[in-house]
Parts: sequence; C-alpha cells; structure tokens
Amino acid sequence: MLFLVALLITIVSYNIDLSFIHTYWPNGDAIPIYNHASDWQNRFGQTLEEEEIAEIETEYSTLIKKADKIVSENPIAKQLQLGKYAEFESWYQENASGGAINEMNEEELEIVKQKDAILKDLLEDTGDSMVSQIFVLQGLLHSMEQFDASDIFLSNEYYTENEKERLSETLFTEEGWRNILPTELSRTFAGYFEDILKLFIFLSSLLIPAVFVRDRLLRVQTIQWSSRHGRKILWTQFASGIIASFLLITCIVGFFGSLLYFTDFTQYFSNGLNSFFIGNEDPLLLSFYQWTFAQWMVNVVLLVYLIGMAFSGVLLFLSQTSQHYLSLLMKIIPVGFVFIYIANLVLKDAFYLKNELYQWTKIPMIEIYTGILLLVICISLPIIHCVRQQDKDLLN
Repeated sequence: MLFLVALLITIVSYNIDLSFIHTYWPNGDAIPIYNHASDWQNRFGQTLEEEEIAEIETEYSTLIKKADKIVSENPIAKQLQLGKYAEFESWYQENASGGAINEMNEEELEIVKQKDAILKDLLEDTGDSMVSQIFVLQGLLHSMEQFDASDIFLSNEYYTENEKERLSETLFTEEGWRNILPTELSRTFAGYFEDILKLFIFLSSLLIPAVFVRDRLLRVQTIQWSSRHGRKILWTQFASGIIASFLLITCIVGFFGSLLYFTDFTQYFSNGLNSFFIGNEDPLLLSFYQWTFAQWMVNVVLLVYLIGMAFSGVLLFLSQTSQHYLSLLMKIIPVGFVFIYIANLVLKDAFYLKNELYQWTKIPMIEIYTGILLLVICISLPIIHCVRQQDKDLLN
C-alpha cells in the first residue's frame, strides 16, 4: 500500500512541478532569448568572437531598417506621425496600459487597436514578433558592450573588491563572458533539482521511518535481543536505513535527471557557466568558477545528495525515538518543511553570486560546506543514539 501511495505522490509531483521544464519552458518573453541562443550556438559554436558580434550587430541594423520601413508605410503609423521604429517604440511605451480591457475608456481602447494594427504588420512570415526580437537584441548587444569594457563593468557597485578580482580572471582573462548560455536556464535547472529533492523528502518520509516504528510496536527488538546476533539490530537498522535512502535518492535523481537528456537544452551542457546573457536585471547571476554547464549540474546533484542524506539521518533518528506513528508524524512534518526551506536556500542560484547563502557569508562554495556540515550533524544523531542505546541496553 505504501508503495502505491509513493507512486501516486511521484506522478502528482511530476505533473505539477517536474514536467514544467519539459512542457512549458521556455515561455513568454524567454522564447526569443532562447531562439537567439540556439541560432547563435548553431552558427558560431559555444562562444562569440569579435567578428561574430559584428555580424550580429549588422543583422540587428538590418532588422531595424526593415522595421523602419514597415512603420513608415503603415497607414495608422502615418496618422500618428510615426516615421521610424524608434518613434513607434517610444509611443508604444508612453501609451502602455496596465489595466484590463473592460476597465478602459474609449480613448484607451482606440490606442490598443492602433497598437495591435501596427504590431500585426511587425510580424515576420514565421509568426515571430519583430518587436520582441529587437527588444532582446538591444538588451544582449548592450550587455556585450558592458562586458567588452571590463573597467566599466568591474566598477559596478554590486561587487566587492575580492569579487571584482576573481570575476576579472574568470570573465575577462579567460573571456568567460563570451559563452552562449541563457542564464535563466541554470535557475530553471536548479529549481528542477530542488523539486527532485522535495520529492525525495516526501517519499523517504513515507517509506523509511515507519518500518522501524512498526518493529518497536511489535516488540521485534525485544525478540531480537534474545540472540547474540540480534543485539546488533540498532546498527543493522541504521545501515539498512542509510542504504535504502541512498538507493531511493539515486533512483529519483537518476530517473528524473536522465529525462533532461531528452530536452533541447543538452546543446548547452558543454558551454561555460558565465555568459553575457545575464543582462542588466541580474548583475549577480555570475560565478567565480570556470565550469561548464554540465559540471555545474554535477555539483548541484552533489548538493541534492548531501541534503537528502542529511534528511535521511534525521529520519532515522526520529524513527529511533518515536514510540508510535502519530508522534513520528508530528516530528517529521516540521522537520520536512525545514529541510525544504534549506533546499531552497542552498539550491536557488547555487554557485552564483546571487545565492542567498553566499550573500550572507561571502564565502565561496558555501553551498557545499553547508551540505557537508548538515550531513555530518544529521548522520551523527542516529549514530550517537545507537551508541547510547546499546550502552543502556547492556546495563539493563
């Protein structure tokens, strides 16, 4: 019955959380970003050199000229005295409305109709919007210009002196900023592995500790103490619990992690971790480490194992100290939520400057240190209990 419940939880978790990256990502404004990244990856390889950037600038200029011609010939744009795309863009931003259609007056509705009519002409034969393409290219070219001027970039107030020194080597000496990698991809992947860890927390809470509580309720331990071999039952339970947890987390990570190899994102696995795709919105979405995206994923999986096995240690300790299922449940629920919070804290923007743990401590690799410390403390709890309980039983 427990395995059927576990299977149901897995299916629900996949449909609610884990399927997002396979079905709905990228979406919205991220689509043109990924389209450009994929196009440049196919044409130029993993990085952009100066001549390739110049080619992109030429394509951008050609796109602007095409948009200028469309706007200048559009009858509504003529009525509004909009002769160039830049003028239409300014008018579009000035008349942007955040209200719902049913809340607009007649003048606002007329402006919406005018916008839609002009935007319709700014659609390419493929159905892609020239407006979104221009917007994305403007941002990416501006980002390239910032990275190309290293002195100006490193004067950014967001970085400390130590960070500037390390970033200077990673981004400019090694020219890591030239990598083609949509940076939102790393955040999405980190969220994916966080959801995998949450699934493990739910499944391990369901499958592992209840067995040991059942043995206590059935007084199996008392019977086992009647033989010399049975007196090692506490250590046997500890070892079997740890092995079961390791196998469970390996199955979950192995299965759902392997699904990522069936996505289009595999083309970025060998690309560098830092990229000019960060834009102006996320200046801290940079890393000290000259890793490929695949190497970053390996380190994120390591964090999943460290936190997951740490949670297993707490589960074993709670199962050893709980007299019945209700007391076990009342302990597991708050501990589970604490570990979900820790998972978010460690995995969100892991190994980037934007990671909250790093921002609090300014210690590089703080995510790994936190995972190791958590594992040592949590695994020590059931070990200490086994030693103390064995000494107590011997005295009795």
